[in-house]
Amino acid sequence: MSKFQAVQQQVAALAGQVAAAGGAAGMAAEAFAGAPDPVRIACAKVRTGEAAGIAAGIAHQMHGAMGYSQEHSLHLLAKRLWAWREEFGNEAHWSRRLGAAALHQGADGLWPFIAAA
Repeated sequence: MSKFQAVQQQVAALAGQVAAAGGAAGMAAEAFAGAPDPVRIACAKVRTGEAAGIAAGIAHQMHGAMGYSQEHSLHLLAKRLWAWREEFGNEAHWSRRLGAAALHQGADGLWPFIAAA
């Protein structure tokens, strides 16, 4: 199956989501090294949640019905990803909070706010 271009593209997209989630999680972990940075943590929550949903969808598309069978563990892993997305607020919740924080910065503070995150 790996010879098919469409499958290769899906694997590349999946790897990209994994890398983005890993980078975001690393950014959140660094935020805890000193004083916790709620903006970085919120950014990481949004990005990892988005990546989890996309990655689970790609994985199920690549595995087809086999991914939902009892013999395969993909459905169990995907359920955990979907549940973790909702814990402590989903992407929409944290995106709204980030948006409100960005609006609070005003015109002159918006770029420094974005660049710092």
